[in-house]
Amino acid sequence: MTRILTLLISGLATSSVAIAQETVDVGVLRDEDISVVQKLLYSKDGRTEFGGYVGWMPFDAYTTTPIAGFGVMRHLSETMGAGVSIGGGYSLKNASYKELEGPAYGVSPDAYRYLGSALAELAWSPIYAKMNWQGNAVVHHDIYGLVGAGITVEQAMLPDNAMAFAPTVGAGIGARIFLSDKAMLKVQLRDDFLLEKRIKTEDTQGTFLKQNVGITIGYSALGARS
Repeated sequence: MTRILTLLISGLATSSVAIAQETVDVGVLRDEDISVVQKLLYSKDGRTEFGGYVGWMPFDAYTTTPIAGFGVMRHLSETMGAGVSIGGGYSLKNASYKELEGPAYGVSPDAYRYLGSALAELAWSPIYAKMNWQGNAVVHHDIYGLVGAGITVEQAMLPDNAMAFAPTVGAGIGARIFLSDKAMLKVQLRDDFLLEKRIKTEDTQGTFLKQNVGITIGYSALGARS
């Protein structure tokens, strides 16, 4: 009797393993049939982001400009946000400017120094990703693009220091690197286009199109969800 029970149990176990190993062929799935739903470890939806940054505008023909500022953004979803950014700085003469005003040329170019700007912005964050850092940590980050509009204040570097208040549109790209559920580092490249009215010299009278390209790094915090 014991032998019969042993054979019966062995047979049932073998049958169970065979059934578990069977696969079901569901055919070929099309791309539109696949939907992946993932709960993000660090969520932005319904939260307000606020923080500061420092950076540089290194690409102007005649100036180099340290900058700093702060911004606030309300995340309407995981991918869309709206906010404001306020920045300030002070442009310095670069090597080209100094060479032109030196004894060899004796000419001061009609350059304008950046003083500050305020823009309303929309951000789109289509990418959320994770990286394995040297096998020791998983780094969560997202990639975003932004557009904005506002005003920039600049000042002529010629002796009379004329002021210019320039309508501004901007676009940029950046990355948020999450440190925790409430803190992140931000790296950003933004290009602002200024419509600046100048009256210093004949070749710059009227509306002058200028670009301010800034590279920044900052720290932001996320508030509670509401």
